[in-house]
Amino acid sequence: MEAANHSKNSAMEAENHVKHGASLKSLMSRADFLRTAGLGGLGLLSAGVIFSGCDDDDDGDENVISGGKGEYIAGWESNAQGINVAVLWKNGVIQRLTDGTQDGAAHSVFVSGNDVYAAGFSCVPGSTGPVRVATLWKNGVVQNITGETQNAQVRSVFVSGSDVYVAGYGVVGGNQWIAKFWKNGTEETLTSGYEANSVFISGNDVYVAGRSNNLRPVLWKNGVAQNLSSDQSDARSVYVSGNDVYVTGGNRTWKNGEILYTIGGTRNSIFVSGNDVYVAGKISERAVLWKNGEAEYLTDGTRYAEARSVYVSGSDVYVVGEELPATYNNAGWVAVLWKNGVRQNLPTTSGGRAYSVFVVK
Repeated sequence: MEAANHSKNSAMEAENHVKHGASLKSLMSRADFLRTAGLGGLGLLSAGVIFSGCDDDDDGDENVISGGKGEYIAGWESNAQGINVAVLWKNGVIQRLTDGTQDGAAHSVFVSGNDVYAAGFSCVPGSTGPVRVATLWKNGVVQNITGETQNAQVRSVFVSGSDVYVAGYGVVGGNQWIAKFWKNGTEETLTSGYEANSVFISGNDVYVAGRSNNLRPVLWKNGVAQNLSSDQSDARSVYVSGNDVYVTGGNRTWKNGEILYTIGGTRNSIFVSGNDVYVAGKISERAVLWKNGEAEYLTDGTRYAEARSVYVSGSDVYVVGEELPATYNNAGWVAVLWKNGVRQNLPTTSGGRAYSVFVVK
């Protein structure tokens, strides 16, 4: 998750996400499997589908990760057994957060000083089947945010001073979402029937972006909901720059609650640097970076691709996402970093996805 003009840590820290985002979605037809939610989760599938595919606990505490200068990317890789493993890449080197015995994913990354935070989910066995546990990793060490009886996951992490915020959702009754955020492990419920995708802290204010079960975008400020549209859309990423609050998702970008851009495509992440607004997403099957509403295509469209997160540091623009391999055979995705439009494939065992990027210089 990302920040505009904060302290040195928050200025390089506070400019993230989305994860975020997350941002994260997956589907099982080619055009829809292309957004396979099981591990990316931008929220197009029913919660019941989103929380399938977990079997056991995996804590992966063996890797201790330190902060400092570098390019940090959160996502997952598929191992030789077809299990999705939560991972961080630091300067292109993969570091696994879960042990690869059961599914996991990291949706968001944030660096504060020497500490590296990643947020996502890991799995434990439940009485009626596998359970996704909302998980925060600090320097590679797992910290479960929720218990092991109800499905939950987090999409976004943001650090402000000594306070750590994560946003996501739980599921009750099989398919009822409840948007939530946690501050230093203490839960606050936002709205039933909603999911939270992105969190951003500005001063004493907590901003969370998300959407309802029926695809209505919303922004919460200090727990109070503001509906952004009565039409179907999404709110996947929020960013605050000065007094201005930016939200993006679906085919729209909002500034202070008003539509700034409505352009075809899907938007996943927003970052503001000076007077420039950067948004990462896709148009049709091409990964795209928008700068002030103008699209720059990152891929040629011969294979499905999507940009998930954008981060700007100085004159450098970083985008991460995924693309189908040249020969699609269910072997997995190619996790990709684009720096100033130049592509770098990230190392994985059998494919993977990149959901969030954070840069410290």
